[in-house]
Formats: sequence, structure tokens, C-alpha cells
Amino acid sequence: MKQLTVGGIDIAYLDEGKGPVVIIGHCSSASHKEWLPLIETLKSDWRVLAPDLIGYGQSAPWPAEEPFSTHADVKVLLALAKKTKGPLHLVGHSYGGALALEAARTLGPRVKSLVLVEPVSFHLLRQGGRPEWSEVETLGRAVLGAVAKGDDQAAAKAFMTYWLGRLRWWLSPERFKTVIAATIPKVALEFSIALDAPTTLQDYAEIAAPTLLIAGGRTRAPTRAIVDLLAATLPHAQVAILKGAGHMSPFTHPAELNRLILNHLALER
Repeated sequence: MKQLTVGGIDIAYLDEGKGPVVIIGHCSSASHKEWLPLIETLKSDWRVLAPDLIGYGQSAPWPAEEPFSTHADVKVLLALAKKTKGPLHLVGHSYGGALALEAARTLGPRVKSLVLVEPVSFHLLRQGGRPEWSEVETLGRAVLGAVAKGDDQAAAKAFMTYWLGRLRWWLSPERFKTVIAATIPKVALEFSIALDAPTTLQDYAEIAAPTLLIAGGRTRAPTRAIVDLLAATLPHAQVAILKGAGHMSPFTHPAELNRLILNHLALER
């Protein structure tokens, strides 16, 4: 893993392969390891930059005494982009997808293609008065409320039960539950930003890069609604549905998901 400093925070990132540049963002409570199967496939023909976002993996945590910045993790992607020249491609899942969407606005014509796997740009639901917003608001209250009380285990249970389901969370190994609980304060920070971000759909309409939006066929209503909103807004977007997948498709359906991503990258290379 290589290191760079972004806003005074040490960030670890993987830099593998040679060729056109792909920058990959992972979901909340994960690390670059989420994308290792995809990275392994790409690195023979592409240069892949995959960071551990703030507070995850080998990267340093957000300073407890400072308010979390809306663009803190976006700046990580932008800092990696500055280490390269020419066109690049952005891939992101969930929180990483929301970051890639924001980074694409700043990078403009440098972005040759964009892949967003269920980006959690929840603020779009609030701004649009969508009925799915109430579901997100309920989840946000559960996570933020438990973290505020210092009950990270309850916050982790609320968060992961929503995405995985009660049975899968109950059956998860205790080590996994402990790891999620350790990262949940950062997740709470991300939630506050995702809920309150000011960017509008019209702002995203400026993104001209060919975009592949991917949703699981069995995902939650809010994330599917976001995919549909972006599909109707981004000028060069298409949607792919992963049959049988939920929100965590990079973990549950990696082969099928990575095939879609590779095909899109190859077309836009």
C-alpha cells in the first residue's frame, strides 16, 4: 500500500497495474479489499488506484475534534486523480459511488467513464420529496441516535440489518460484527453528509461521461429510486439490473457485477 496525505489525514491506497487509469471507491465500513477480485482482473491492462477512505483499512481516522467535511472523502479521490495525467475512469459502490459522482463533477472532461453501483446519494430523495425518503430518515435516526448514546453495537446492528437483513446479520461471525461496530462512528458522519448534501439533480446533469448505473434486483427501494433518478438526469446513462442481488453485490455477486463493469470500461477505453 502506498501513502498520501489529504487535508492532514494519512491515506493508504493500492496502486496496481499499468494502462488507462481507474479510480475505485469502496462502500461504508469496508476498504479497498472490497474490490480485490475486480482489481486482480483489471491490473493486467489498467492502472488501478483504490484508496482506503478516511477511517477505514490502513487510513487514518477523521479527527474527533473537527466537524466532518462534506468533501473530505471526495478530496481523497481528487488527490489520487492529481497523481495521474489524462483521461480516467471512476468506479464506486454505495458511499464510494456517491463520492465518485461528486468527483466526476469536479474532474469534468477528464472522466472518460463512470460506473455507479447503487450510490447512496440520499439527499436527492429528500430534495425531491420522494416517498422513499422516510425509510432513509428512519435508518439515519437509528444509526445516529445509537452512536450519540455511545452504543456502537446497536448502531452497527441497525445499519447492517437494513442492508443485509436480520437473519444474515444474526448469522454473521462475531469478528465481523466487531469490525462493523468499530467503523460505525465514521458511518454516522457519512450519514449526516449523505442526508444533508446540497448538490441537486441539475448539478449532476452536467456530467457528460458515459455512465453505467447498476442496481440489484432485490435492493432497497431508496437505492433503486436514486438509480432511477440519476438515469433520468445524466445525459449519457444506462442502467443494468443484477438479478437476485441486493445492495451488497460486490460481495454477494462479484463475478456478475465485475463482468458488467469490465464490459463498460472496455467500451469506453
